[in-house]
Amino acid sequence: MKFRFIIKLAFKNLKRYKLRTFLTAGGVAISIGFISFLTALGYGLQKVSTDQIANMEALQILDVDTGKSKIVAVNEEAVRNISNLFGVEKVYPMVSVAGDLSLQGSKVDGIVYGKSQGILEIEKPNVIVGKSFTSDSAEEVLVNIAAAKKLGVANYADLVGRDLTLNMVLRPELIGGDQKVSKRETRKYRVAGILEEGNSPYVYLPLNNFKALGVTSYSGAKVKTTSRENVDKIKVLIEHMGFKVSSIKDTIDQVNQFFGVFRMVLTGFGVIAVIVSCIGMFNTLTISLIEKTREIGIMKSLGTTKKDIKRIFISEALLIGMVGGVTGIAVSMILGEIFNASIYALANSTGNTPVKIFIFPPELLIVALVLSVLISFLTGAYPSRRASRISALNALRYE
Repeated sequence: MKFRFIIKLAFKNLKRYKLRTFLTAGGVAISIGFISFLTALGYGLQKVSTDQIANMEALQILDVDTGKSKIVAVNEEAVRNISNLFGVEKVYPMVSVAGDLSLQGSKVDGIVYGKSQGILEIEKPNVIVGKSFTSDSAEEVLVNIAAAKKLGVANYADLVGRDLTLNMVLRPELIGGDQKVSKRETRKYRVAGILEEGNSPYVYLPLNNFKALGVTSYSGAKVKTTSRENVDKIKVLIEHMGFKVSSIKDTIDQVNQFFGVFRMVLTGFGVIAVIVSCIGMFNTLTISLIEKTREIGIMKSLGTTKKDIKRIFISEALLIGMVGGVTGIAVSMILGEIFNASIYALANSTGNTPVKIFIFPPELLIVALVLSVLISFLTGAYPSRRASRISALNALRYE
């Protein structure tokens, strides 16, 4: 029997029982669509998370500090040694100290970060009012919103250009030499700009101001590599020097691992729907087998082979699976785009950055379609095998 005739006959059989075929294909569509929808949600949430964690340049950055070690120090010598490593583009040392910020009688505890313009170019902090440092030696500070609020400043623009008093506590390990106790330094600096980030009060101070106060060692450093491929190798080399090294790549790897498990959990829920649809398809094909017993007997008496009978039932199962799979994928994509459009409109209306939380990569669509065909084939295998083994004589006598 020709393949074209088998497909035509399978279509005719399915068309004869439209409602039953529709419900069975609908079950497959729901299960495949459910899996596609949930998996697309996992991909979308993963992309949103990783995009917010880092950009491409941030993936080339390593954070270096001493950890709990009392032997090594992030000083000028360490900065030179790390800078000389192959694949290192630049090393940016930085300092962080505790202190308090004072403005016309108002005082608030906070953190003072010593950072260079190079680090700010990498981190790209959001300066909402004013501007960044004019140089690494400028006697200026950047104040975050949390600090401005606790200092009693309602209009952030009023703070720009005013003098802010910093009372800083310089730890002994930062000063070096024979210093055994912390050293306090009080200085006034002009506010250059206001930072949007952070829930706790802090300020950014150009790094050279700390050097002028006698700081010879640093709290840590950011190491920029020449490419992402060098990150892991350079990380190992710096760790061999005794330093603690971390990178945003480690965080992203952990996020990817989490969402890998998350997608598996979501897929597990989808598998339950697939099992239910398989039961429905199996039931449909079994009933079809019973109803066509006499028909099978007539076909066999006219010379139809077991192989052709098996192909007819397998074709019916595959057609149901293909129609259900394509429909399920299409519906899940439409629903995903509707949600994305709704979130996009909501984000624009509230002034936030729009994001896509449903992403349908090509491999997801291919796997979903292959899965629909596979479950159809497996579900139709037993009824088709049983149909091919029916005796023509018994089938003709069947009532």
